[in-house]
Amino acid sequence: MNRTRTLVLAALTVVVVLAGTLVWRLVGRRPAVAHEALPLPRFTGTAPLAHGPAPKPIVVAALKPPCWGCPEADKWPVRYQTDLDLLAPLGDGAGNTALWLKDFAKPSGARLVEGEEAMKRRAEGPDGSVLPPDDPLLKEAERWADQATMRFYPDVWKMAGFSTPLPNLLVAITIARSWVGRARLNPDAPEALEDCRRAIRWGRLLRQEDATFIQDLIGSACIRSGAQGLYEIAARRGDTPLMLAAAIVLGEHAPQRLRTAEMLTRLRVLDEAFHYKADDSAMKNILDVAQVGADRRYRLEAIGQLALVRARGPRAHRAKATEALDALAASPDPLIAAEASWALTFTESDVGR
Repeated sequence: MNRTRTLVLAALTVVVVLAGTLVWRLVGRRPAVAHEALPLPRFTGTAPLAHGPAPKPIVVAALKPPCWGCPEADKWPVRYQTDLDLLAPLGDGAGNTALWLKDFAKPSGARLVEGEEAMKRRAEGPDGSVLPPDDPLLKEAERWADQATMRFYPDVWKMAGFSTPLPNLLVAITIARSWVGRARLNPDAPEALEDCRRAIRWGRLLRQEDATFIQDLIGSACIRSGAQGLYEIAARRGDTPLMLAAAIVLGEHAPQRLRTAEMLTRLRVLDEAFHYKADDSAMKNILDVAQVGADRRYRLEAIGQLALVRARGPRAHRAKATEALDALAASPDPLIAAEASWALTFTESDVGR
């Protein structure tokens, strides 16, 4: 099993175990492609001064749980419909948190060994494994959670189709859960609410770029963990408005996760044996998502599937895929353009390599 397949399966395991019961057959959704990430220099700067702004006032009468099961939800982007600024606005720092987090990436992050050692310090908590409350990694990450940006592509890595590098998502979610775990240890402390809000800001940063579905799911899991912590503290303190807002956000987590599973299943063009299985209807859906989808991560996923169409599909499908990719390669969105350009270079010999 090559590195890319191991990476994707490991990331999927993190999603399933930590983000909930999202299950789909990833192997067969797309082939493995060999890729060796180049070592990156360690980030030696410090996080710019920043702070997390106070949440917006919660007006209970204005809160409305989104109906993810209603017909109109089919047109929604797969994002929180509730204003997360009610719980935890993004920080105002000028730094790019991705420059710090990339140092823990596998297989060649400059601080990979430090990240692995930190994972050994974890202990089981109510929401999974967490770091000790005074762990130095948590303290270091705090100021990075208050930055306004987390952008990996192309600031850290280039989009490379099925070999696109990913940050260390186990480290990322452990940090968020550990802040919430620290809040649970002393829920009456003034810092408890801020720890939970910090976890939500961290999750929002992970989702901000909207480039890969795995990172997006982990970001959503961080938001869920922080919202759960806020709910528990609000219930303890009798803060009904905060408790209600947190509960509504918690209720949005599972529908988004399930919508992701549904989308990935619909986009898959190869079966588990890498045999082409898409009919004309499936092909139309893939083209629609790639060209006008509301979520960039799904557009990028659909573009990857169009690469497989060109490699394994019937002639008519290959022609439509090439035409669409030619147009997408000229997209003003640099990630869409880069992924489409890659897809046009993907060949039959790359499938399953």
